[in-house]
Amino acid sequence: MEIKATLNKPYTDKERMDFIVQYNHNLGYEIKETSTALEAWGETPSEELEQAKQAKYNEANSKARSYLESGEACFVFTQEENDYHIEATDGNIAKIGLKATALLIAQDFETTFPWNTKEDINIEINALEGKAIAEGLGTIQDEVWTVKFPKYIKQIEEATTIEEIESIDIDYSKEIEVESTPEAE
Repeated sequence: MEIKATLNKPYTDKERMDFIVQYNHNLGYEIKETSTALEAWGETPSEELEQAKQAKYNEANSKARSYLESGEACFVFTQEENDYHIEATDGNIAKIGLKATALLIAQDFETTFPWNTKEDINIEINALEGKAIAEGLGTIQDEVWTVKFPKYIKQIEEATTIEEIESIDIDYSKEIEVESTPEAE
């Protein structure tokens, strides 16, 4: 924190109120009163940059989770020449994976279990199909967490201004381009 503005004593009540309104209410600075002055304290440029980076990091993290739980991230499963969409949520991976694993351990390749697709169609899935679906859903989550999320983090870390940070558009449904730095090549 650093002093952004000072109002030295003596000052009038109106000057005091105007200072507080301008620097606290309008600019968000913390006001401290000392024995000699009224001071407006705010973040240093480097502190502001770090706060902006942390906020963008939090956005990248929450948007990744939201995207995976939104129903937008789907695995396309083809059965009997029909394409069905299964959302890549943690819950779906766990449920399908558990059911498929139980059948695989029992070496039961005939029994099926029901699943309701994103299209609201009930299908029957056998052990091998369940394994393939769970792997496909896992691949989608891996794409988000091990490919796209790190690219966003790299963009955030390499940003040198708040404007650069704010210009990072976090959208997990699209491809992400990251310029390589000379030392990375």
